[in-house]
Amino acid sequence: MPEAKLSFFKLIVRDLEGARRFYERTLGFAQVGFFDTPDFVEAILSQPGADFQMMLLQYKDGRDISQAVGHGPTGFFTDAIEAVHDRLVAEGAVAKSGVIVVGDGIKVALLDDPEGHEIELCQMP
Repeated sequence: MPEAKLSFFKLIVRDLEGARRFYERTLGFAQVGFFDTPDFVEAILSQPGADFQMMLLQYKDGRDISQAVGHGPTGFFTDAIEAVHDRLVAEGAVAKSGVIVVGDGIKVALLDDPEGHEIELCQMP
């Protein structure tokens, strides 16, 4: 086992409650922890049966977070890409590509969540 194991990633958001509701409604996340400090609030989200967690962090001082979306997409594997894509859009995500087929029958869709964080859905053949 490695000395350090990848276990979470963090999205910096403007509206923590709105982002939490979005990920709960669309991708089955549930809040499993919460921090409220003088400088920020943070919700810890997890999906049933997953070891990996997503954290949503909102700073309290209103700082500019426009660079917070400057990373690659958050990827999700699914067996129902069209249904998941449609549910994300219905809850406020912006479709960037629709569902496309890439090499060897792999289906991919790119969207932005309501805060502008990129989501990549993948369905293996």
